[in-house]
Amino acid sequence: MDREQALATFQDCVAEVLDIEPSEVVLPARWREDLDADSLAVVEITLALNDAFSFKFPEVDPEQIQTVGQAFDLVRGLLGV
Repeated sequence: MDREQALATFQDCVAEVLDIEPSEVVLPARWREDLDADSLAVVEITLALNDAFSFKFPEVDPEQIQTVGQAFDLVRGLLGV
């Protein structure tokens, strides 16, 4: 899987949980302010990412991951892409 495929899968997972279009899941978007993702949505997104990428998302302080880009960077690191 390359970076573009990983990003598309990531966007699809987030969009499905938040019931938005994948095109709205852009790297600079802030979870709470721009995407209206509450703490329950973040947990659901984490579970969806675990399933989609077949890995265990690490425990992370939600305050440290404020943007879509920060979360995707974490996913990229786990995938090595």
